[in-house]
Amino acid sequence: MKNAGSSLVALCLGLALTAAPAKAQEWPARPVVMVVPFAPGGAVDTVARILAPRMSEFLGQQVVVENVGGAGGTTGSRRVATAAPDGYQFVIGSVGTHAQSQSLYKHPFYDAAADFAPVVLIAEMPIVVVARKDLPASNLPELVAYTKTHQAQFASAGSGSADHLACVLLNATLGITATHVPYRGGHPALLDLMGGRTDYSCFIMPTGVAQVQAGEVKALAMMTKTRSPVVPELKTAEEQGLSGFDVYTWNALFLPKG
Repeated sequence: MKNAGSSLVALCLGLALTAAPAKAQEWPARPVVMVVPFAPGGAVDTVARILAPRMSEFLGQQVVVENVGGAGGTTGSRRVATAAPDGYQFVIGSVGTHAQSQSLYKHPFYDAAADFAPVVLIAEMPIVVVARKDLPASNLPELVAYTKTHQAQFASAGSGSADHLACVLLNATLGITATHVPYRGGHPALLDLMGGRTDYSCFIMPTGVAQVQAGEVKALAMMTKTRSPVVPELKTAEEQGLSGFDVYTWNALFLPKG
């Protein structure tokens, strides 16, 4: 669940497939491709690589994870939207690729409602404000103070991605002016944050959790209304003065329509 960092519900997929008509038992006759619309190492990629082995075992065919990043996750999602509706290619989408993208772009690459068949909700994950380890701020009020005297930069997994919009909302709520630095996924953004080339980001768990625990970056706030047992000492944005602030993302599996 969103308050527990990450919860995978692969059983739901199994139940959905078990309930399918007898004709569907002929599928799959060959390996199936799970498209991750972001670069390797990020939150969505992590969920996919936990899920793929269990799905391979259940289906009796290998589920191959293929990363197709770009455009905030919409490049890989478009590939599945236009794929043959034969069940051999699906995408692990997010609130960014299948909800927010539909209103962000004047001409979206696809119609999330018309071009996909949703299968199952897999996970809900909180978003955490994370900063480079030497940033002279350890909480949100100190981050605001820092940005008033410095030109700050925040990183994201790509323009229009869930973590990008989370930071946009955070900045607007706090009155922060900062430059957006988009990447092709959460992991490349994390690497540059660890290297001190950007100042902060709004990462989706589990991206960056191990690095926070190792002291390679530092967490400033949990963006959900309740703390996470993964980092129980980390205060929420609401505890730091942002009343009603509750930001998280979800992941779900989508097949091409038909």
